[in-house]
Amino acid sequence: MAYKAGYVALVGKPNVGKSTLTNRIVGQKVSIVSNKPQTTRRRVLGITTTPEWQIAFIDTPGIHEPHTALGKTMVDQARASFTELDVLVYVADGSHFPGDGDKAIARMLEDVKGVPRLVCMNKMDQLRAEDVVRNVEAYCELLGTPDYMLTTATRGDNVDDLVAMIVERLPERAPMYDDDAFTDQSTRFLTSELVREKILIATRQEVPHAVAVMVESWEEENDIVHIDAVILVEKASQRGILIGKGGQFIKTVGQKAREEIEPLLGRKIFLTLQVKVAEGWRMNPRIVHELSYDI
Repeated sequence: MAYKAGYVALVGKPNVGKSTLTNRIVGQKVSIVSNKPQTTRRRVLGITTTPEWQIAFIDTPGIHEPHTALGKTMVDQARASFTELDVLVYVADGSHFPGDGDKAIARMLEDVKGVPRLVCMNKMDQLRAEDVVRNVEAYCELLGTPDYMLTTATRGDNVDDLVAMIVERLPERAPMYDDDAFTDQSTRFLTSELVREKILIATRQEVPHAVAVMVESWEEENDIVHIDAVILVEKASQRGILIGKGGQFIKTVGQKAREEIEPLLGRKIFLTLQVKVAEGWRMNPRIVHELSYDI
């Protein structure tokens, strides 16, 4: 049997489970996850390999109506993924009927021709039995495909069946990446994202959207990695929230981030975090570029 390999784009609205699905299939955390919309800010590649096939999942930022330079960059990243794919998987919150956001994305996908499509109806644990047929038919009609799978990515329900459907549609091709590769993201970027994830999980209102993390220095000494990272916010009040009383909030963020970064690197780390104010950074294309969100 010939080897199969290809690029698979996971496309959909913000906060429908694309990153959770990617991490579940790859078996490694390549995309950070929170319950905040637009957690994923740039295209992330998650790679999974077996003796019979290799899939490079393109986890895209959630497609939305952008109002900032960062938002525009995120949508541009998602659009760019349409040019390099072999299979398109539309990930939807299956517990809801398609809305205006889904319809806008479907119109955007009209230009993607000749690529097999699947609908992944995620969050099926929240789907009422009486809504299954109605929602499935609506999403399949909207995306122009009869092929779908009901999943709950957080629990892994039917995820293997979804992968099998994807593999059926992959082209015959030699592996594109080494057997042990699981992402194209640098360890510096993964480190910055893990710090940001801990902040997203612990903050509310406007703070999560106003936060960015940049690794400024990375020094390796024997079995220890010294990492200095800067957390950007847009207001002094947000800086105060992240530092916390007596510096306790930022200390907790650092501790939780270290717990995930050390296994990722396989080494002990010393992580130093600073919080700085960069007013309106999300509107500034230069800062967005410096943060590597447009790569």
